[in-house]
Amino acid sequence: MRNTIIVTSIAFIAVVVASVFYFSSLNKGDQTKRKPFLHIPEDAVMMATFKNDEAVDGVFSDFELFRAILGDDHSQRLRGLQYTLLRDEQLAPYTLGQEILISFHLGEDQLNYLMAVPLTESLPVQVLFDAVRRIDRRYEPRWLDSLSQQSFMLRLPDSTALYVAESGDVLLASFSEALLNDALNQDVPRLAAGAIDYFLRIDNKNAPLTWYINHGQLFGLATGAMHTAPQHTVQLLDGLSGYSALHMNFKSDALMFSGNSTLDRDTAAYLSLYREQRPIEQTLASVFPANTASYLTFGISDFTALHSGITRLLTDRGELNQMLEQHRLIQRASALSVQDELLPEWGDEFAVIELANQAELAIIKVSDSLSFANTIRRISTAYPEGLYRLNHSNLLYYSLGDPLKTFARPYFQLVGQYFVCANQPVTLRQFAADYAARKTLATTLDYIDFESLLANQSNVTWFVNNQLAANTIARRLNPPFAAAYRDTTNFGYHRFYGWSFQLSGAAGNLFTSFYAKYARKAASAAAQEWAFDLNGNLITNPDVFHYNDTSEFILAQDASHILHAINSNGQKLWNAQLPGPILGKIRQLTDSTIVLTTAKRLYRIDTDGNPLPGFSLLLPRDATHGATVYEDDQQVRIFIPAKNRILAYDGRGSRLGGWDNKTVTGDILFDIKTAHVNDIHYIIAATDAGRVYFFNGNGQPISVEDGGRGAISRNPIGLYLPADDPDRSWVATTDTSGTVHTFTFGRQHAEQHIGPRTSTHTVDFVNISDNPIPDWVFTDHGQLSVYQNTSLVYHYEFGQRLAARPLFFRLAHGAHQIGIATEGNRLIYVFNPDGTIVDGFPLEGHSHFYFGPLRKDGRRYLLYSTGDRKLYAARFD
Repeated sequence: MRNTIIVTSIAFIAVVVASVFYFSSLNKGDQTKRKPFLHIPEDAVMMATFKNDEAVDGVFSDFELFRAILGDDHSQRLRGLQYTLLRDEQLAPYTLGQEILISFHLGEDQLNYLMAVPLTESLPVQVLFDAVRRIDRRYEPRWLDSLSQQSFMLRLPDSTALYVAESGDVLLASFSEALLNDALNQDVPRLAAGAIDYFLRIDNKNAPLTWYINHGQLFGLATGAMHTAPQHTVQLLDGLSGYSALHMNFKSDALMFSGNSTLDRDTAAYLSLYREQRPIEQTLASVFPANTASYLTFGISDFTALHSGITRLLTDRGELNQMLEQHRLIQRASALSVQDELLPEWGDEFAVIELANQAELAIIKVSDSLSFANTIRRISTAYPEGLYRLNHSNLLYYSLGDPLKTFARPYFQLVGQYFVCANQPVTLRQFAADYAARKTLATTLDYIDFESLLANQSNVTWFVNNQLAANTIARRLNPPFAAAYRDTTNFGYHRFYGWSFQLSGAAGNLFTSFYAKYARKAASAAAQEWAFDLNGNLITNPDVFHYNDTSEFILAQDASHILHAINSNGQKLWNAQLPGPILGKIRQLTDSTIVLTTAKRLYRIDTDGNPLPGFSLLLPRDATHGATVYEDDQQVRIFIPAKNRILAYDGRGSRLGGWDNKTVTGDILFDIKTAHVNDIHYIIAATDAGRVYFFNGNGQPISVEDGGRGAISRNPIGLYLPADDPDRSWVATTDTSGTVHTFTFGRQHAEQHIGPRTSTHTVDFVNISDNPIPDWVFTDHGQLSVYQNTSLVYHYEFGQRLAARPLFFRLAHGAHQIGIATEGNRLIYVFNPDGTIVDGFPLEGHSHFYFGPLRKDGRRYLLYSTGDRKLYAARFD
């Protein structure tokens, strides 16, 4: 796929911004919106309107993205005009409160624009001429035709010429004399009346700027701005008709427009076929290679309707009969019907991809991978390394239309439910290697950030990764455009990560969205507070504890088994060498003392690192998880799982009576739970044999619950202890199939199935959605799913293996944020209770981290590492 279409967005944005700065002070009136449109020549590619009130001034004045596109020199020139001429008290009253219109027209070597402002009252051009001369003689206004005195030129301080006229109570201006003359010449064809009516019907939705697009001129713009012949992606614009009206949505680091597009009924363009489709969820981006420079994806809700449209286009082009004859030959030679056997195999998505090296791929989702494999191999030739090649040309073009025309007789491979093809075998081999290594676009940090802007459902999505496509774009642009695009001193195109258009079918028309986003700034760099040197990489999650009445401190252990105590400003308090990794969570008691466990020893220390009398203790058996602490009436009881035993101690380090030689069936892999229900103090342990043991505080067994035949649990248990109805209390865990087993303290056992899980799934029972009953938090094969009982709250796919179990960070109102770290690309995610990702995430980091309060300032902080033997603290405002 070729990226030449990028010119449309580059050219449009550059000129829109110029107009915004130039005419932001002209909007001072409320006359009809129609007058300016009547002066616009019909070759206008795009138009924009906006009002000049204080709100719009505030939006645009410091918008860095506009300055990056417009360029520093041009921005300064237009700002000078704005404040020295257009804001002058002699001229401002004539345009009070008006909506400004700017139209864009392709010139010989640049994009020209015309600015039109309706006047609140008549302003003869001679009066305008005299006013400009009185304001500042440096402008040196002079008549372009001294006889007619219809228009004049004024000279800016940098010697740039601006051409100005008044016609029909509309003030007109342009940096192109030819364009201004076209606007004044009644013999030059004007914008169609139907287009004007459509634009005027569109409410601006209180948007700061509305962007109008004349579809019929887009192909000319794209081809005229390039020095190379149009490639097949640009060809999709050929023959497109109708108009779009898109409204700007303000975001500090992105340009975003959305709105409706109408297409003429008789338009013969491929893209128009998708107005009859319903938007669907597009998922193919999850398999695109990480070095994808651009892609064009298509979602199909009704294949029959789409293919009927394709056959009409092929008929109009005179190509269908030859294809049908070829299909008859295929059926005779291979006993395969293209119409009845191949077409039904195609799924609801396909994509065309260009990589950074300009190699091209196409990926088509199939409806049944096993059936498709049997079908496609009947008309293909096998090659080494699992590759094939189609024996006949244009089958993909016939099936799915124009985007696949260049894949006439490609090589292909079958990857799960995807048909992946290319014109060169080496491209497929590299795709297979990247796919196996999970080197995908969807797992790169910048794309994750960009994708959050995109709609979940659409029919057509076009995306350009500006960072990877930059060289290709510059080579294809004409010299004036290429010079601006490459200029990193005056322009900021290099700071954009990417651009995207999305089209969705909408009752015979299209809903259109456009996005242009700056490359993300890592939250850790933007808000980093400090970095603390460790002796090795983190091996435990850093956590925050009370140090004294006014401050907090951090405990974190590194790979050399040193426990570091760090104050909230990143300064060392103390450290301690431990014999091994800390197991489970570190616990802080009500007296602020700390309890922690290694496989060999139990510790209780104060906040200065000093051990309490009786500690540390050498454990008689190796611990399998961290200690659980139960406090009651100043009595402290500590319970430690040690494979099939429970070790129990009091707060002074003495063994508790009644707990010696208590054994269970299977190993206790996670922490022991405690509960107080109906005046009974319960000690609860679950084993990997699928059994749940209930003991009282003295070690006497109360009951043993069994998950049933073959039940094996490799996850911690969850507790629900409603204070108002203790009889509804329960303990829950899952077996290896993912079935949830709940046991009430009245010894009732229930099973709930919410879908198949692999034996390696994780589950935690934690309050996520601010509901009194704990939510079920599952992870499995790179996916996160949160359920309230059996109802899905939200689901997220990471496209990567997860590096560890989820982490949970408590919020003030009792709900929790979920923390996830991925393995291959080493990204950290934190989710809000509603399933949205916290602003600033994901970001690069290892799996051991903390997110929550650090100081008494109401902010949340991220404590994390990146593999460089440092602990970082980043502030999130």
